[in-house]
Amino acid sequence: MTIVYFVIAALALAGAAVLLWLDRNRSEQVHHQRAVWGETHSFKFRDSDSKLRTVFKRAAMDAPEHVEARDVAYGVYEGAEAVVFDLEETATVVAVRRPAASSVTVDLRYEDVLAPAEDDVDLLGAMGARVMFASNLDAARRICDRRMVTLATEAPAYLEILWNEGNWVLGSMPITTDSERLDVALDSVRRFADLLRVLPPVTDPQDSPDPRDPHGPIREELADEKTESLRDKERRRRAEAARAAEPGHESLLDKTPRPAARPAARPAPLGDEPSRVEPIRRPAPPTEAFDSPDPTRPAPAPRTPRVPPPNLPPLNDPRNR
Repeated sequence: MTIVYFVIAALALAGAAVLLWLDRNRSEQVHHQRAVWGETHSFKFRDSDSKLRTVFKRAAMDAPEHVEARDVAYGVYEGAEAVVFDLEETATVVAVRRPAASSVTVDLRYEDVLAPAEDDVDLLGAMGARVMFASNLDAARRICDRRMVTLATEAPAYLEILWNEGNWVLGSMPITTDSERLDVALDSVRRFADLLRVLPPVTDPQDSPDPRDPHGPIREELADEKTESLRDKERRRRAEAARAAEPGHESLLDKTPRPAARPAARPAPLGDEPSRVEPIRRPAPPTEAFDSPDPTRPAPAPRTPRVPPPNLPPLNDPRNR
């Protein structure tokens, strides 16, 4: 009986060794195929990358933490960064980087796939054979045009989920090493990224309202001046005043011409007596301005004496009859 147990144990050990060898051989084959596919696109290859699990969290990337990203091929595809990797025993993920991130999340998945597990997305509607979810339905309606319907219809069924996350657009499918499937998935994800250009970009957080008026406007050009702004203006005023006090400084706002400086008196040469400064003497006005006319001025013309009219009798005088 003991011999039977030893035989069973030996067979189990041999079977385990065979399974380990097959798994290692399959893993090496997968690595080799992913590296060969990456070389056709000038991609680099890496066995694993732990940072990918910290960047992507949604949709198919919502996997346990112990699941690693393996067989990573990364490079540039049609002017954008691209990454292709496998989640161990879960899915093959294709990611393409967008020029700018968006605050709106769009999830387009095949109709047979379960709904998203995230609570921040709502159902928008059917898109061909797929269903669209979005975190902002009004903004997501901008991309629901004929091109999006064409993409949703032409994308293969094995490309189960398309979604955006941060600066990236991703697509997931069952684990595969088929080169044709990877090429189609990469092109579909790139087209999906182009259609998401109309989504509103991420806006920088605005400053908090003035505590003096919490309900007032937040924009700086509309709100009242805050204490910090007043202090900055006071510092600038003092700095300008200090610069203006420096010699040779001329303010740009002071456009008034300054009077020319009077030339300094020349010092007297050594050995000579200092020259006396004669006072300026102004000519006195003539005492008899009317008695002594200016000879250069022409003489006035003589006035004609006024002759009084003759003394005529009145009109009713009988002498005029």
